[in-house]
Amino acid sequence: MSESNAKIKLPPNSKESEMMVLGSMLTSINSLNIASDTLDDTDFYYSEHKVIFQTLKSAYKNDKPADVLLISEELKRQEKLQSIGGIAYLTTLAQYAGTSAYVEEYVSLIKSKSTLRRMINAAQTIEKNALDEPQDVNSCLDTAQQLFFQIGQSNHTHSGTPIADILAGIASQSKIPYLQELEARQERYSQRGPEDPGITGIPTHFIDMDKLINGLNNSHLLILAARPAMGKTALALNIAENVCFKTKIPVGIFSLEMTAEQLVHRVVCSQSEVESEKIRTGSLNAHEFQRVVQAVSEMGRHQMVIDDQPGLKITDLRARARRMKESHGVGFIVIDYLQLIAGSGSNRTTESRQNEISEISRLLKTLARELDIPILCIAQLSRKVEERAGHKPMMSDLRESGSIEQDADIIMLLLRRDYYDPNDKPGQAQLFIAKNRHGNVGEVNMTYRKELAQFANYTAINHHSNMSLEMDESFNQFAPP
Repeated sequence: MSESNAKIKLPPNSKESEMMVLGSMLTSINSLNIASDTLDDTDFYYSEHKVIFQTLKSAYKNDKPADVLLISEELKRQEKLQSIGGIAYLTTLAQYAGTSAYVEEYVSLIKSKSTLRRMINAAQTIEKNALDEPQDVNSCLDTAQQLFFQIGQSNHTHSGTPIADILAGIASQSKIPYLQELEARQERYSQRGPEDPGITGIPTHFIDMDKLINGLNNSHLLILAARPAMGKTALALNIAENVCFKTKIPVGIFSLEMTAEQLVHRVVCSQSEVESEKIRTGSLNAHEFQRVVQAVSEMGRHQMVIDDQPGLKITDLRARARRMKESHGVGFIVIDYLQLIAGSGSNRTTESRQNEISEISRLLKTLARELDIPILCIAQLSRKVEERAGHKPMMSDLRESGSIEQDADIIMLLLRRDYYDPNDKPGQAQLFIAKNRHGNVGEVNMTYRKELAQFANYTAINHHSNMSLEMDESFNQFAPP
C-alpha cells in the first residue's frame, strides 16, 4: 500500500480561517459581533478553537469587552488556559489576524466547512440505519430527508432578528422598508378595480370565503371537515380548480380515497358544467359535447398533479410532496383525506390512533412550513353532528382530533341542511370558519349544484327591493307631471 493511500483523510476544515476569525474577534469589536452572530462553537473543527470561541461568545452575550488579556483571565478562571496553548497562543492569534477587513469571508468559509462535516455525519448515520435493514424503509427514508433538510435549515438560521431591521426592510422578505411597502399597498388599494379581491393570499375565488380567511396563505395548514356526503371533496376540488385554472398556480392533489380518473371526471363535470351522469353514460347532445371538449382542452394547458396511491404513510406523503414541489413547482396541495393517512409507525392500534393522528397533523403543518405553500387537508367529523339539533358541526366533532385543532391555522366545517331535510335550504350550503389563527371567524353561504358536484358563490335574492322597484314604476304612471 502506498504512503498516500495509507493517510487518513481529515474531515473538511480550515485551521487558518479559524485562527483568522478568532484573532479578529480578539482585536475588533465589529469582528466579535459578526462572528458571534453567525457562528456557533460546533462550527469550529479544532477543540482549542471551540473553547476560545465559547469564551469570546459568552463575553459578547454579556456585553463585556474581549481582548487577549481579559479572555486569558477568563480561561484561567475556567482552568482551560493551558489546554488551548496558554496566553502565548492567544497572542499568536491576535498577531496572526490583526484587524482583518475580510472577516465575513473567513466566517463564511468556516461555515461551509462545518456544513460539509455535518453532511458527512448525516451520511454516516443514514448508512448505519440502512445497513441495519430496518423493517420500515419509508420511515428510514424520511429520517434521511429530515437530516439533510435540518442541515439546510441550520445553515440559514440566526439567533433572532431586531425589529428595526424588519421595519427598515433589511431583514424583511420583500427587502422594502415597512412604511414604503404600506404606501404601495395603500396605492394599490386606491386603484383597485371591482374584480380585485383585495386579499394577500392565493384567491379561492369564493368571494365571502376569501374575505374571511384572506385567501390561501403560504405555510398555512387548512382543515376542511364535514360528515360523509356533505360535498367536502367537491369543495376542495373546486378550490383546487380555481387556484389552478383561474389563478394559474400548479396544484398537487393526494387522493387516498378516489382514483385519479374519478377525480378528473369530477373536474371535467365542474369545468364543463355538464352533468356527471351524462358524461358517464355518453348521453350528450352536440352543445354539451362541445363544452366538454373545450373544458378538456383548457384543463390540459394547466398543471394539476394527482397522486392516487392508497394507504400512504405520512412519511411517504411528505417525501412525495417534496418531489412534487421540486418537479412540478406546485403552489397549493390538497389531501383527501386525513383519517386515511397512516402514521410513521408499523403497528396501528385503536389505542394509539389518536396519537397517530396528532403526529400526522403536526407533520402536515411542518410540511406546509417546509414547502412554504398552503396545504388543504380534508377530514371526517364524528357522528355527534347527527345527534345534535340543527346538525351544526363544531370543532370538537373532529374525529380522533388529537392536536388537529392546535396545528391547523384555519378550520372550516361544511354543512348542507338539505341532506337532512330536502326542504331546508335546498341547493345551499354553509361553511363555518370555526378557527382562523390570522383573522376572523364566521359563516359563509354557498350554492351547491349536486349534479355537477360544484360549489359557487351565493347571492341572496332581494325580493323586497324588486317589489319596491315594480311598485315605484307602477305609481309613477299616476304621478303628476
